[in-house]
Amino acid sequence: MELVDNLIKKIDSLELVSDIRKLNSMIRNDSNLMKLLDEYKYNKSDDLKEKIISNDLFSKYKDKECEVNLLIMGINQKLSSINNRRSCIK
Repeated sequence: MELVDNLIKKIDSLELVSDIRKLNSMIRNDSNLMKLLDEYKYNKSDDLKEKIISNDLFSKYKDKECEVNLLIMGINQKLSSINNRRSCIK
């Protein structure tokens, strides 16, 4: 459990995680973008989608989100290889 806690602390300290938290906060404080996102929940029009996608803040967030997903996939691959090695030992 201590190793997992250390991993969580290490991930939380990454600049990438800090960046995505900041961007998330900035998006929540952007009333125009939030309005577009709320509207899109109920009316998935191409026009609204284009407005959201063209927003710089949203684009930066999506880029960082992609980086986080790649990090998660990398961690999962490492954990999977560790689990495979342990199952071979038994």
